[in-house]
Amino acid sequence: MKKPTEKFRIPRIAALIHSDALASSVTLPMELSMAAAQTAGQLIDPESHVALISPTGGRVTTSGGLKVDTQAIEKVGRLDLLVISAIWRDPRRVLKRHPSLAPFIRKVAKTGTAIAAVGTGSFLLAETGLLKRKAATTHWFWFDEFAKRYPEVELRRDQLIVQSDNLFCAGSVNSISDLLVYLMGSFYNPEVARRIENQFSPEIRQRFRTTQLGSHTLQEHYDEVVTDLQLYMREKLSAPISMLDFAHRYNLSERTLSRRFQRATGTTPWQYLLTVRMSEAASLLRSTNLSVTQVATEVGITDSAHFARQFKRANQLTPTQYRKAVRGKMFSAN
Repeated sequence: MKKPTEKFRIPRIAALIHSDALASSVTLPMELSMAAAQTAGQLIDPESHVALISPTGGRVTTSGGLKVDTQAIEKVGRLDLLVISAIWRDPRRVLKRHPSLAPFIRKVAKTGTAIAAVGTGSFLLAETGLLKRKAATTHWFWFDEFAKRYPEVELRRDQLIVQSDNLFCAGSVNSISDLLVYLMGSFYNPEVARRIENQFSPEIRQRFRTTQLGSHTLQEHYDEVVTDLQLYMREKLSAPISMLDFAHRYNLSERTLSRRFQRATGTTPWQYLLTVRMSEAASLLRSTNLSVTQVATEVGITDSAHFARQFKRANQLTPTQYRKAVRGKMFSAN
């Protein structure tokens, strides 16, 4: 493995913004990528490390009032990474206002450049047609509109980060942190990625690193039988699960399987299953209008009162309180 002090080619990065852009979806990737370059021992100018580009160039005032000087998209050369900013409120306005963006993104993507769309920026990526018959995600509030507008895209409502070849979608600004650490690891090396991960927040890559773009945490271990059981639990989340039947698949006793699981993961199979169920329940409460009873059924718990107790124990809020709290922080549709 290369050492961070060895010389690397600094990746060419641009961030696409406009007057409806959510500035934090651009500034955070800029800071993470700059930290990666400096960690790798590169001398860079912070002001020019990431090119800020817009449909026409010039000074752009973002949705939050931040004024930035930009280059016009037609002046952009070869890139290694293009970050498409999240769109504040209704993303359809940007599609109508800036029809030149989709052809530009399509042109850049076809050169092999990595494209990272943040939140509702995925609408711009989908508008190119490059996501047809491919997986993608977006901000949860716009799931239904995205699915209606782009029926040929495989919308992954269960994942925060989705990769299709060189196209990446991150469901939120927090998720783009996860994704940028991963991309910086590919541009430099894993050691650089670990260092910037620790500089910004030691937990931001936990979900991405352990699942490789998955939706639930899998512990890092080398027991294939335990990994199969973890995957089996996730796939059969709403159905009754028989540990005995699963153990018989591998000619093991239920007790031996349980011991192997705990040795590999640090927890019991049933505690792991409960954790996955509560994680999925939180996702459903955030992103769907299912009732609490329906959410409980979806995650395999038939007693809604028992579900509510377990959810509160895991999240310090009842399911109803949790839904109200997380949705109260999200964008308005109007």
